[in-house]
Amino acid sequence: MRTREGEIQADAAKVRAAADGDRQALDSLVAAYLPLVYNIVGRAMDGHADVDDVVQETLLRAVNNLHALREPDRFRSWLVAIAVRQVRDWAQARRTRPQPGLPDDTVAQADPQADFADLTILRLELSGQRREAVEATRWLEEADRETLSLWWMEAAGQLTRSDWAAADGLDPHQAAVRVGRVKERLQSARSVLRALAAKPRCPELAQSLPTWDGRPSARWRKRLSRHVRDCPVCARASDRMIPVEGLLGGLALVPLPLGMSAQLILGTLTGSGGAASSATTTGSSPSTVAGQAGQTLARLTNAPMAVVASSILVLSGAGLWYGFAGPSDSRTPVATPARSAVAAPAPPTPSPSSPQPSAASTTPSASPTTAPTTASPSPSVSGVLGPHALRAAAQPNKYIGISEGQAVMVKAPDAASLTARQLIFTVTPGLMGTGCYSFRHANGSYLRHTGYHEGAVELGANDNSALFRADATFCLRKGAIAGTKALFAFNSPLSHLRYRDDGELWLEPSQNADPSYGSSTSFQFVAP
Repeated sequence: MRTREGEIQADAAKVRAAADGDRQALDSLVAAYLPLVYNIVGRAMDGHADVDDVVQETLLRAVNNLHALREPDRFRSWLVAIAVRQVRDWAQARRTRPQPGLPDDTVAQADPQADFADLTILRLELSGQRREAVEATRWLEEADRETLSLWWMEAAGQLTRSDWAAADGLDPHQAAVRVGRVKERLQSARSVLRALAAKPRCPELAQSLPTWDGRPSARWRKRLSRHVRDCPVCARASDRMIPVEGLLGGLALVPLPLGMSAQLILGTLTGSGGAASSATTTGSSPSTVAGQAGQTLARLTNAPMAVVASSILVLSGAGLWYGFAGPSDSRTPVATPARSAVAAPAPPTPSPSSPQPSAASTTPSASPTTAPTTASPSPSVSGVLGPHALRAAAQPNKYIGISEGQAVMVKAPDAASLTARQLIFTVTPGLMGTGCYSFRHANGSYLRHTGYHEGAVELGANDNSALFRADATFCLRKGAIAGTKALFAFNSPLSHLRYRDDGELWLEPSQNADPSYGSSTSFQFVAP
C-alpha cells in the first residue's frame, strides 16, 4: 500500500515529467485529479449548471501554468487553490449578473433544488444517517459551502487539513474554527430534518410551519432549531446521531457525469478524441481561451495546435449536464447536451393535449432522452396553461380526479364525460411563481401534496401561506412513456406524482422505486 508521502512523490514526478512535455504523465495527472476537482467545485457551487465550465477552466489554468509550479510536491494544494479561486470568481460574476425573468407558460428552466446533494445521494445510493447528513447540507449558509466542500474532502480522506487550509489562505486555527462552525450547523440541520420527518409530528413544531415554503434554508434552520433544541418531543428524535465526520469517513467521491468522463476530458485536452479530430475539419475558429490553452497543451504534448484548440472548443461548446434515466431507474447515468457548439434543429415535441395516445406512446421508452434529469431543463410545453384533464398514460381510460377531498384515479369512458365527472383542472402559473404550474379544481381548491418527500395528494384551499403555495406547485419533466410528462414537487424535486394500485394519488420519491414507477408517473395533458 502506498503511503501518503509516496503518493506526493509520485505526483511530483508526474508534474515534472508533464512540464517537460511527457504526454502520458499529463494524461495521468488529469485522470487522477479530475474527480477531486469535480467534487470540490460541484459541492461548493451546489451543483449549479456552470459546474462543468468551472471544472474545465480549473484544469485549463492548471495545465497552462504547470511549468510555473516551483514545488511539484505541492501540486495537490496548488490545484485546490486554483479550483477555489475559480469558484470565487464564478460567485462574484453571478452576483453582478442580471437575472432574467421567467415566462409564464414554460417549464421550469432548471429543477428547483436540483443540487449536489441530490447527485451525492443518488449516485452513491446513500441511505440512513449518511443520506441524512447529505440532505442537511441544504440548510447551510451560502458562505459555508466552500468550507463544507473542502472539509468534506478531508473527512472522506481525499485531502489533508494542510492541503486545503493553505489553498484557502487559512492557518490551522482559522481552518479549525470554520470547520467547527460548519459541523455545528450540520448537526442542527440534522435535528431539524428528524423533527420534520417524525410521525406524528410535534404539534408545537407544526404551528411554526404555515409560513414555511417547504424549501431548506439557513434562516429556517435557525428558526426551527430553536424549537427543536428546547422541545423534549423533538429532542428525542436526535438520539443516537452519529457525528458527521464518522459518516463521511471513507465515503467515495461522487462519480463524474458522463459528459465529464476522464476519457473525454483527456481526449479533449490532448487532441486525441474522435470528436476533436473531426472538429478540425470544420474550420471552426477557437475562442481566445481555447487558443491560449491550446498553445500550452501543444507545447506540453507536442500535439498539433489546430487539433488541440479545436478539441478545447468542442468541450467548451458542448458541456454536458448530469442526468438520470427515467423514473423507472433513477440511478442510470445519461448525458444530455446542455449547449451545442453548432446549432442543431430541435426534435419535434409531442403535444401534451393530444386526445388519444398512439400505440407507441403507451410503451415505456428505453431511450434516456425521455428521462427526467436533475440538472437539465425540459423542453417548453406548448399550451399547458388553461383547462386540461390529466390522463394516466399507461391506463388511458383513467384520469386524476377527486373523491372526498383526496386525489384518486377516476375512470372516464370518453372525452365528453370529463367535465361531468369533474376531471378538468385549470392549469395556472405556479403559485410560487417559478415557471412551474399549479392545478385548480372547479371548486377553486388546488392539488397539493402533504408530505416532505412522500405523502398523499389532496385538494386544499389556498390560504396564501408559503407552505401551501410550495406544496401546490409542480414542475414538469419528460415522462418515461413517449409523449408524456411527469410532475415533480417544487419543494421535493426527486419526488413525483404517482398513482398506486388502489387508485390513490401520492407524491413518491424516485430513489429505490419499483419497476412500475416510470409508467405510473407518466401523464398526458388532455384538452376538453
